[in-house]
Amino acid sequence: MIPSPHAQRQAIQRLIRPWEVAHLVRTVPLGYLPVNHSFTENVAGWFQEGELQYIADPSGPFDYWCSPAVTLDRKGGDCDDLAIFGASFLRRGGVKASVVVGSLWSNGTWGGHAWVEGSDRFGWFLLEGTSGGLYRGQRPAWYVASHVLSPAVSPLEA
Repeated sequence: MIPSPHAQRQAIQRLIRPWEVAHLVRTVPLGYLPVNHSFTENVAGWFQEGELQYIADPSGPFDYWCSPAVTLDRKGGDCDDLAIFGASFLRRGGVKASVVVGSLWSNGTWGGHAWVEGSDRFGWFLLEGTSGGLYRGQRPAWYVASHVLSPAVSPLEA
């Protein structure tokens, strides 16, 4: 039996688990950080450095979603795994972040995709987990959102 779209969205929401990446985040009081410090940009840089690789799901009719701990253990995942990891990482750092599921225009065609959107003290952002690309201000036209998935928990979830 294939889960309903609603059940699929709930499953992704339950996989946003900031406590699974707590060991990656060093908490520093805001007053000790430079005025222009952006945790979101640090996370984007972490993705850009290739700490996690894009790993396609096995071919077949199902999409497999991994928790942040599994993605970290595997050293990568597909777009939804990287988005779940990114949202968890950002939320652990106190940044409001959600997984967004929708479509991406790439190589002349639309395809299903997942990424991170949120807001920090510098405003709205989109973080592309597969590359570390960070967009601010508004969603680029080549991203079309269908669902914004946020966990029903506090940002730090310590």
